[in-house]
Amino acid sequence: MSQPNYNQPYQYPNYPNVQQNNSLEHFHGSKFKEKSTIFGVIGFFFLGIVFGPLAIANAKKAEALHHSATLGKVLGWFDTITSALGLLVFLLIVLPAAFGGGH
Repeated sequence: MSQPNYNQPYQYPNYPNVQQNNSLEHFHGSKFKEKSTIFGVIGFFFLGIVFGPLAIANAKKAEALHHSATLGKVLGWFDTITSALGLLVFLLIVLPAAFGGGH
């Protein structure tokens, strides 16, 4: 069994640079990520056709600043697609039936 070599200098772990995490770019990226998630959740319940694209746009800005905004992007796309499909169903089925287009 070999003995540890105590003559080697201690190597510190690679922690993220504190200066980098306190930069203005990091702050803006985290704010875009936060807004993306908020818009995605609001759009899930109310006016998804409006808040979905806002969530997607803020997620893209956050990712440009090296922040992962997957939740906001997924919710944004879900809001946009489901709202567009709901609007399409309304326009193709409900409106013609309401104005007597069915019979």
